[in-house]
Amino acid sequence: MLIKGLLLFHVELVVFFLFDLALLMKEPKGRYVTRDAITFLAEEFNYRNEDWMQDWEYIVADYKDLNRYIELYTTVTNDDIRFALMEMIIETSNEGWDLGWSTEIWPGVKQKLVDNFPLHEYTVYYWCYSLSDDIEDMFNISPYMRDLWKELTGTDFTSTS
Repeated sequence: MLIKGLLLFHVELVVFFLFDLALLMKEPKGRYVTRDAITFLAEEFNYRNEDWMQDWEYIVADYKDLNRYIELYTTVTNDDIRFALMEMIIETSNEGWDLGWSTEIWPGVKQKLVDNFPLHEYTVYYWCYSLSDDIEDMFNISPYMRDLWKELTGTDFTSTS
């Protein structure tokens, strides 16, 4: 009886471990905007850059500068800067959605994400929005990112909630 109980416990522990491992494997390694990229972009676009500005790339991103972000993205070779620019480009979708962002901007942005997926894997994951599957709770871009996630990884994106 004791051996059967220990064996059952061991099997449950292994199943639990594999389940947790699957959840961890679902989320790619985090990548974040670097201080050097922020400094460069703040100077390039003449943006404020103050210590209190957590999530700087989302605070300063401005739809009116979208074409400048895209132009710089295509010319700069530094991956940290390109990563930050992509975050800013996508952030403009919040402001520019009703101005045709999904039809005019998304196709080009999508191609950049596809072409540079190793660099932007976490970006795509982040913008899929993992806290809910309810479209009313997501970013405007989230359904597009979820479709892209499936296209690039072969797996459906579902929330962690």
